[in-house]
Amino acid sequence: MPALRLLVTAGPHVRHACPVSVPVDLPAGTNVGITDIISGRTMPGQCVSENGTTCFHWVIEHLAQNEIREYVVNPKVTWDNTLQGVMVKDTPDNRVDIAIVNRLFTAYHYGSELARPYCYPVNDPYRSCVTRANVGEKPGETTDHEHHRSLWTSYGEVNGTNNWDELEGHGRTVHRSFDLMESGSVLGRLRAHSDWETAEGEVLLHETREFRVYDNRDDLAQIFDVILELEAASGDVNFGDTKEGGFLSVRVASTMDASGDGQIENGYGGIGEFECWGKRSCWCDYSGPVDGRCSGIAVMEHPDTFRSPTYWHVRDYGLMSTNPFGAGTFQNDPNISGAYTLPQGERLHFAYRIMVHLGDAWDANVAKAYHGYINPPKVEVID
Repeated sequence: MPALRLLVTAGPHVRHACPVSVPVDLPAGTNVGITDIISGRTMPGQCVSENGTTCFHWVIEHLAQNEIREYVVNPKVTWDNTLQGVMVKDTPDNRVDIAIVNRLFTAYHYGSELARPYCYPVNDPYRSCVTRANVGEKPGETTDHEHHRSLWTSYGEVNGTNNWDELEGHGRTVHRSFDLMESGSVLGRLRAHSDWETAEGEVLLHETREFRVYDNRDDLAQIFDVILELEAASGDVNFGDTKEGGFLSVRVASTMDASGDGQIENGYGGIGEFECWGKRSCWCDYSGPVDGRCSGIAVMEHPDTFRSPTYWHVRDYGLMSTNPFGAGTFQNDPNISGAYTLPQGERLHFAYRIMVHLGDAWDANVAKAYHGYINPPKVEVID
C-alpha cells in the first residue's frame, strides 16, 4: 500500500500536544510512523477501529494559528509501542493498570467488594498523584466523605436509590465485564460494562464507560477521555434534583484543597467555590501544591453531553463533580427542578476530557486545550 498524505489545518487556535484523527483505509490495530514534511520528524501513529471504521490517530506537536501542514503516513514504517505509548494491562488484583511510556498513570479498580469502580492514582507528568487516596491509606490526608474515591462516577437519587455515598442501604455500581482492552503507540483504550443496582440488587441502569488515554508527548500535561453511556435497564429511571452526585467526579489531593493553598477556576473565569459552585460551565479546574510543585486537574465537558454545559458541585474541601440534574438545589429555588426521567431502553451520553497538568489553569492554558478537544484541527486525506 502506498504512503498516505494528510493535510492538517490548525484553524483559529494555536495547537500544542493535540490529538487528531481521520478515517483511513488501513488495517486496525497497527502502529505506524507519520512524518511531518516540514520538520522531517517521524512520530507514532495508530490505527483504531471505531464503530466499524478505521481511524488513524496521532498527536500534533505544534501548529501556529491558521497554519496548514502536510504529513505522510507510511504503512511500511512500523512503531514499537513497547518503547513508548500507552500500555493497558489487567492485574490479578481486580485492577487495570494504564501506563504512559512505562510509567503508571492511573489504574481502574473494579473489585466486587467496592461500592463502585474508581481510578487511582491519577498522576501528573512528574508522577505525583493529584487525587486523594482512599481514607486512611495515606497519612496526612483528610478523612471526610469516605465515598469520594479519587476519580469516579455516581449519583445520589436514582429512582430513590442513593448511589453516591456508602451509608447503610446505599446503591452500588457492579462491574460486569470488559469488551475492550487495547494498548498502542498513541492511545490506550479500556471499555467496561457495569450495572447500577439498588441495595436489594435490582438493576436500574446498564453502564458503558470507555477510557482513552493518550501519550500526548508533553512534559507539562497528560490527557485522557471518558465516554459514559447509561441505559435504563428494566423500566423508566428518574434522576432526582440533588447536589449529591457527579457523572465525572474528582476528589483532589488534600494539599490541593482550595480551603488551603489550592484554587478552583471555571471556563467563565470564576475563581473559588463561591463563584463556581452550582454554576454552569464547559470546564472546571482544580490546582494546588503537590510534592512541592503546583499541579492541577481540569475536567472539560464535550457539548454533545446531556444538558451541556453542566452545573458543577465543586467545593473548597477538594471535590469537583459534574451534575446536570441539580438545578433547583443549586439555585435554591423550589420552583425549579432539574430532575429527569430516562425512559426504559433509552440512553444518556456523557463525554469528558481530563487534563492533568503542571501549574494552575492559566499556566496550563486549559482554555486552549478545551478547544483542542471540541474544535480540533481539520484533517484531510489528500492522496
